[in-house]
Amino acid sequence: MKVFEILLKDRCFIHYIFFDKHCPPCRAAVRMFQLSDLYHCCYWIPIQEARLDLENYPYLFSRNAAHELHMFTEQGVVLHGFYALRRLLLAIPLSFFPALFLYLPYAERIGVPLYNIISKSRLKHISFKNS
Repeated sequence: MKVFEILLKDRCFIHYIFFDKHCPPCRAAVRMFQLSDLYHCCYWIPIQEARLDLENYPYLFSRNAAHELHMFTEQGVVLHGFYALRRLLLAIPLSFFPALFLYLPYAERIGVPLYNIISKSRLKHISFKNS
């Protein structure tokens, strides 16, 4: 099963996760995930700081990274949006079982549009300091 392959590869790695530091719901979610990350496998980087160093993060250049969660795994995989959230939930022990449902067949048919709706609704909390 794909989930177990991911777990076997990811357990000892650190994931770099990029978030919008000007978004109150995003900051609250980051705090929640940091408290839940018992293995300290996630390194959180504000997208605004990463954009100042695009030589190290070239994959953030072509995307509007402030509008969705981005994850870079040590295996060199870049995930964004629903797929980044799904991998993040799988990496954190307290959210492991809910994450399994997101790996069921056709889960992305519901998950991607739902993630996009939530991501767009958070824009009302941002004062556009990051434009």
